[in-house]
Amino acid sequence: MGFTVRTIYFLLLIVLLAACKQTVRGRNGIVYDSPSEYNDYIISRQTAIIKNILALGNTAESDIDSAYGMLDKYTNEASAVINEIKGMPPYKGDSSLRDAAVNSFSFYRKLFNESYKRVLSVRLAGNDITDEGAAEIVAIMDNIKREEEVLDKKLHNAQRDFADKFKMRMRENEIQKEIDEDN
Repeated sequence: MGFTVRTIYFLLLIVLLAACKQTVRGRNGIVYDSPSEYNDYIISRQTAIIKNILALGNTAESDIDSAYGMLDKYTNEASAVINEIKGMPPYKGDSSLRDAAVNSFSFYRKLFNESYKRVLSVRLAGNDITDEGAAEIVAIMDNIKREEEVLDKKLHNAQRDFADKFKMRMRENEIQKEIDEDN
């Protein structure tokens, strides 16, 4: 049984293609067959958290009590997302996107657990919000905006670098488009 040069090249090509298509499996049991699947998994979790923030804001406009009641649920959901993302392996040795996402999502969990809780507590006072209470809300919101801009930029840069490294084309997130249109 002799192998021809063509057969050897063919077998070598199959082995090389299989090596390029290595899947990555996380502690959470999820298999990521491509860098885009890895990226999309993270971004889908970010989208879920952002939808919770938007829902909280919409509810807070008309019913502070209900909005306040949503905070524990959203804190728990953010914690679950953080644990899911922490369970992801580095993608072919690169953990920068995963780590930036964990930092960003930890910030959102803190918002639900602390910042938004405090803002809603002050607003629960109703029409009796003092000047001090109003100033506190403004300070909290300004702080949120500053911190969020830094973390969003780090996550965006990590995602862009990940896309460049693995030759992915980035596409606009529909939820981000919606947020930009609202602002």
